[in-house]
Amino acid sequence: MSISLVLVDDHPLMLAGLGQLLGAEPDFDVRATCSSVEEGWRALEAHRPDVVVLDLKLGGHDGLDLLRRLEPARPPAVVVLTAVEDEDVWLSAARLGAKGIVLKATAPRVLEDCVRSVHRGERWLTVAGVDLSKRLEQRQLAEARLEHVVTPRELEVVQLVALGLDNQEIATRLAISVGTVKIHLHHVYDKLRLQGRHDLIRFLRETGY
Repeated sequence: MSISLVLVDDHPLMLAGLGQLLGAEPDFDVRATCSSVEEGWRALEAHRPDVVVLDLKLGGHDGLDLLRRLEPARPPAVVVLTAVEDEDVWLSAARLGAKGIVLKATAPRVLEDCVRSVHRGERWLTVAGVDLSKRLEQRQLAEARLEHVVTPRELEVVQLVALGLDNQEIATRLAISVGTVKIHLHHVYDKLRLQGRHDLIRFLRETGY
């Protein structure tokens, strides 16, 4: 049985090349090629693919937004294909459920092998020599320590700060006001004896979050 794919990348040449590359493999079935988060979302709903190959930079939008919208009950396996060489970005993608991460600078065969691997239920999370699985474990341990200090809602806010969201984005995500976000953050700062947001981000990095 072939592996159904949806491809999402905002560069026309890259998208066309991906379609030709993966479509040429007998065990791959490219159902749709998309250039934006919204196109990608519509394609996911229409085709329910086995695997999504997703770029992280989509015409000024963040490909992570598509990851955040995936249904927990039946998500496709997501392979992030990116030119971004930033461990924090890779880790954010992995935390949001990406099963594979491949740099665009690698050989085409690597992407093909990654797609097959995640379709089998495996993870492909060693990127440029960095084992993201171990980093995820470190973050989970750091999160467990935080749970003893902050409330569940405060932890949600901290998690979104760690993903790089600003106060307005956090408020929108949690359906609360910006003022409430600020109150939660001030409580976190007081409990952790931090001076502000920059201290919080540094604390999270130092504790392996």
